[in-house]
Amino acid sequence: MERRRKKAFVSIAVFFALALWSLEGFAYTLLDGNFELKGFVRNITAVRTDDPHVGKGLGGENFEKGDVALSRSFLQAEGTYTISPDFKFYGRWRGSYDASYDMNETSHAIPKDVIDDQRIENEIRELYVDIRKGPLFLRLGKQQVVWGESDGLRLADIINPLDLSWHYLFENWEDTRIGLPMIRAIYAVTPKTDLEFVWAPVSFEPTKFGGKGTYWEIPPLGKGGLFPLPVAPGVVLNLPIRQGDVPTSMKNGSVGGKIKTSFGSGFDVSVYDYYHRYELPTLQMTPTAGLPIFSLVYPYVNSIGGTFNTYVNPIKTVFRGEAVYNHGEPQQDFTKPDFISKKDTIAFMVGVDRPTYLPINSESSFLSFQFFYKKVLNTDPTTVTFGDINNTVPEQTILSGILSTPYPKLIPNAVLTPSVTVFYDTVGAGWVRPMLNLRYGDSWSVTVAANQFWGHDNSRGFFNPINDRSEAYVDVKYSFQ
Repeated sequence: MERRRKKAFVSIAVFFALALWSLEGFAYTLLDGNFELKGFVRNITAVRTDDPHVGKGLGGENFEKGDVALSRSFLQAEGTYTISPDFKFYGRWRGSYDASYDMNETSHAIPKDVIDDQRIENEIRELYVDIRKGPLFLRLGKQQVVWGESDGLRLADIINPLDLSWHYLFENWEDTRIGLPMIRAIYAVTPKTDLEFVWAPVSFEPTKFGGKGTYWEIPPLGKGGLFPLPVAPGVVLNLPIRQGDVPTSMKNGSVGGKIKTSFGSGFDVSVYDYYHRYELPTLQMTPTAGLPIFSLVYPYVNSIGGTFNTYVNPIKTVFRGEAVYNHGEPQQDFTKPDFISKKDTIAFMVGVDRPTYLPINSESSFLSFQFFYKKVLNTDPTTVTFGDINNTVPEQTILSGILSTPYPKLIPNAVLTPSVTVFYDTVGAGWVRPMLNLRYGDSWSVTVAANQFWGHDNSRGFFNPINDRSEAYVDVKYSFQ
C-alpha cells in the first residue's frame, strides 16, 4: 500500500509538472489566427469529514473519516478552427486520473472493474462542426445542449446526462455533462424569435453513478450494484443488477424542439417538447423459472415545458424560472410485476438574482434564491416517491440560496471571494457549502471549501442518501487561453 501511495503522489506531481511545462510551448493561436487553443490543468482533493453510517446501505462505507475521498487531476484542451465566419470546427478533450484509489487501504474492497472504469479518464467530450447559412445555424457532432435556467438542480436541462460518479452534483454542469452525438438546428424566424430542433438519432447515455464501493456510490445504481432479495426469514440473497445498456440504434434516439422569443426590452420566454429516454435508472424485475433478473432500465418520457428570464432595471434584479410536465415518468413500485409504475409529474423553479451592497463589503455582493417544487400525480399507496418507501410525501419542495462577496482590492492582481451555498429540502434534509476562492490574474484559481450534508431521521429528503458523506476539499486550477 505504501508503494501505491508513493505512486499516487508521484503521479500527481508529474501530471502537474509536465502539464505546466508544456504550457510554456503552446501557441494559443495558429494558422494566421484561425486556430485557437485553450484549456486548463486542475487538481481537486477532498477528505471525508464524517464517520460513515455503517450498515445502513447508504454507500461510501469503505472510506473512514479522514480518508482521501477524491484526488483527481485533470488536463483539458479545447480547440476551435475557424475556416470562415460561417464554418467552424470545435473539439474538447479531457484526461484525468484519480489518485484516491491508490491512496486508501480500503481500495481492495472496490471491484477491479469499477476502479478501472473510474480511476482514469481519456475522453473526447465534444467534437462538432458549426455551419451558418443566413438565418439557419447547424451544429453537427458530439455536443452539449443547454435549455435550463436553474442552478444546482435540473428541470429543463434534460438533453445531456450527467457523470455523477466522481463528485456527485457538486461540479459545474459543463464539467459533468456527457456529450452526445446530435444534430442541432436553430432557425432565426425574426431577430427576436428562434426555432430550435434537436435530434440525438442513435445514441443514449444514462446518468452515471459511482460504482459499488466508491465514495459517491448510491446503491444500487452504479456499476456492480446488488439487489438484496429476501429468500427466507432473516436470509437475504444479494443478486447482481444488470446495467441495462441501451443498444445504439435509431429506435433508441431522442428528439425535440424549442421556440424561444423575446418580448419588449428583454423578457425571454421559451417553450419546448422533448421525447427521450429517462436518464435516471429505474429498477426492473424480470421473473424467470429460477431466480429473478434485476436490471436498470430507462423508459421513454415526454417532457413538455418552458422557461423565462428577465431583468427588471428599476430594482436591478433578474427573475428566471422553468416548468416541466413529464408524461410517463417511471416510479418504483415493488407490488408491480416488473417493479415499475409510470406516473405523470409536474415541476417548476422560480429564481431571483440581485447584486446587493452589504455592510461586510464596499463592493457589490451577489444574492441568489431559488424555489423548486415537484409533484407526482395520481400516486398509488405503493408508489415509492422521492426515495420514500412509505409514500408519505408524493411532492418535494427545495429552497436554495447563494451569497457571494468578492474582494478585488485586498490582494494585488487578485480577487478573493468568500461565498456560501445552501440547499434545503423542506422534509428536513439539506446541504451547505462555505467556500473561499482566490483568482490570481487570468489563469490561477485556488478554492478551499466544505460540503456538509444532513438527512431526515426516517431516510427521507433529497440529500439523505449522502447525509454521511460530508467533505472538505482544495481545488487548484490553471487555465491557459
